[in-house]
Amino acid sequence: MQRLGDSIFLSASDLVGHLNCRHLTSLDLAVVNGELERPAIWDPLLQILWERGARHEQGFVEHPRSQGLSVTIIDGVGVDDESVERTRSAMVAGDEIIVQGAFRANGWLGRTDVLRRIEAESDLGAWSYEVIDTKLARETKGGTVLQLCLYADLVGTIQGGCPTHSYVVAPWSGYEPQMYRMDDYATYFRRVKSSLVAAIEHAGEVIYPEPKEHCDICRWQSRCDRKRREDDYLSLVAGITKVHIDELKRHGIETMTDLAAMPVPLPWRPSRGA
Repeated sequence: MQRLGDSIFLSASDLVGHLNCRHLTSLDLAVVNGELERPAIWDPLLQILWERGARHEQGFVEHPRSQGLSVTIIDGVGVDDESVERTRSAMVAGDEIIVQGAFRANGWLGRTDVLRRIEAESDLGAWSYEVIDTKLARETKGGTVLQLCLYADLVGTIQGGCPTHSYVVAPWSGYEPQMYRMDDYATYFRRVKSSLVAAIEHAGEVIYPEPKEHCDICRWQSRCDRKRREDDYLSLVAGITKVHIDELKRHGIETMTDLAAMPVPLPWRPSRGA
């Protein structure tokens, strides 16, 4: 999430983050608006995963070179005017493989791992491009599909239409891409995308930091955990689920202190379960 002038530009990371936790979106927005400082954390495990991912991507980049294909690398970090223009120029020129292509359009930005030229007509000419993303996971997750959809959408702003297919290259696959048909996920993509945009537009909505699986790798983990402890929040009860918490809240039980004072046996019957 970046502010460029008066506009906020969103990325695939924002899309995946919103899918995992809406509270994460509100925190990142507060950083962009200057209301919070982004936490400075270093996780050695995540660093190792990042390094493994970088090696896997580099290995895949070398694969087409070994097959005699030319590879164009868009140097730099981030998405600035120069990298965007270099990517456009490489696509217009019909370069065979484009690595780290930079895109910025319609409030979204991103860098694609690999763009591969195919002989399918587009606004560029007798060719167009497909997106290939390298991932360490053997199984493709929903967040990866969202990334592919966004990158395909951004590529489409230059070549005049989204690629029909995008691909994921997993480890130990001999660099054989797994194919995904973009139209199969278009509705899912539009739903998550519109939800994120709505969250940005209604920034004043209070969203509580409910614990999620994403907390394990989130930079805001300490802040959210501290908030739940300060609030004596019910999620700190061992083994409790969101269904339990919602049921208790309907009966005015908001904290662990409230729960400890709840009469037993229950004076009411749960709406779900026993």
